[in-house]
Amino acid sequence: MPTSSRAADWRWDQRDLTELLTLEPNGERSFRSYVCDTNANGRVYGGQLLGQALWAASQTVSGRSPSMLQLTFLQGARPQDAIEFSVDSLQEGRRFSSRHVYGVQATGVVLSANASFQAEQRDPGDPHRLKGDYPPPEDLPTLAELAARYPDRSEAVQLRFSGRPVLDLRPIHPEGYFERPAREPTIAYWVRLSHPLPAEGCLQHAALAYLSDSWLNGSLAPPVGMFELWQRYYISNLNHTLWFHSLEIDVNDWLLFVNDAVRSLSGRGLASTHIYRRDGTLVASVAQDMLISPRAD
Repeated sequence: MPTSSRAADWRWDQRDLTELLTLEPNGERSFRSYVCDTNANGRVYGGQLLGQALWAASQTVSGRSPSMLQLTFLQGARPQDAIEFSVDSLQEGRRFSSRHVYGVQATGVVLSANASFQAEQRDPGDPHRLKGDYPPPEDLPTLAELAARYPDRSEAVQLRFSGRPVLDLRPIHPEGYFERPAREPTIAYWVRLSHPLPAEGCLQHAALAYLSDSWLNGSLAPPVGMFELWQRYYISNLNHTLWFHSLEIDVNDWLLFVNDAVRSLSGRGLASTHIYRRDGTLVASVAQDMLISPRAD
């Protein structure tokens, strides 16, 4: 599907998230992506597909904000091939607009997503607020500092984050990743973009979708070190749902992710996350159906 003139442009420099998330129009309700961010398995990073699917759906909706995105990953997307996003209208009601998005490559359908958009209400109600105290991000080490602190384990940092200038991610209890296998089902971490992102349309919401696939809860994994986990196990996000609880999304400021996970059968696990602003206001919730299985020899 990619053209020869664009074949050399696919690799993203991991700085300007706008370049990654925005799509080129390719006909009516159709959009195309030529730039990609790769994951640890050599495929297109799931956060990119989440953000682009929401951005594609939002281009067909006027005057309403995202309320939900549900995406099923059907097969790994290849980074060298363009991805075409096709949007179908499922609902255009007084309060809600619903869209279905397919992501297609030459290899077939790589994702199927549903997105809903809602008209703003006059009384949004009392938002849920954070319970408990968490250290501020300024008091926590960066991933680059953690990599220097644990030089023998720095390669285990998920998705090469220590070398990703697009994100500033600071885990609250990094010892669960670097010193020993994680035991507690609940983890927390702060995330923000390193480079400002404009408040253009639903771009901030799409960026939050990108961030929502950022970090693995170690308690989902077998009781091995993180380096061994990424070397010997295949880790995949199968289904991903994101609910927006606020019209005001700002990924340029720190967001606190509080994640709880439950291991299941046959390598499956469920991770649920609440995302808060610094003032403790809940802005989004996430549910992820994960697969962690041994790699084939």
